[in-house]
Amino acid sequence: MTPDQRKSVISKLGGSSSALANEAAHQILADPDPALVQPVIAILQRGRRVFNRVEAAYVLGVLQGKRRTLALERTLNDKHENPTVRSCAAESLVLGHRGDTHAVLLRNLEDPSKEIRFWCAFALGEIGERKALPALKWLAENDDRVVKGWWAVSKEARDAIRTIKKNRKRKCVFCVS
Repeated sequence: MTPDQRKSVISKLGGSSSALANEAAHQILADPDPALVQPVIAILQRGRRVFNRVEAAYVLGVLQGKRRTLALERTLNDKHENPTVRSCAAESLVLGHRGDTHAVLLRNLEDPSKEIRFWCAFALGEIGERKALPALKWLAENDDRVVKGWWAVSKEARDAIRTIKKNRKRKCVFCVS
């Protein structure tokens, strides 16, 4: 992206239109310019609207670097943040996370929000975190709350357990540091 294109995409991502923010997110997904990491983190941390922060959390999944990983972890841990934003952060942590991210996801399996538990279960399954198996088993047996547009937390936990067991000898291939 040119500097003018970056400025435009960041303006749309942080702007007052959800449609334009979503369009900007798709532009970033198509061209994950490393120069966008810091401005996207700024929108994740200080975006005025939930949809701005959701789109920022989502696109940070395709961007690289420790700063983006730390920002996503902080967002997931922020109990004052909107659960949808936190859920997007959990999902985005699947790719390019660090070893400490596993513990962040595991801690958040106990969050009061069903969305957070759902997406942390998904992420832990995808990264193959065996330490999550006891907590995932508990969720699979006890958490039948349904996430709108998806399914029950218990089903996601069962899926995560299957994924972890299927790949039990595989080391996390997503950890970058």
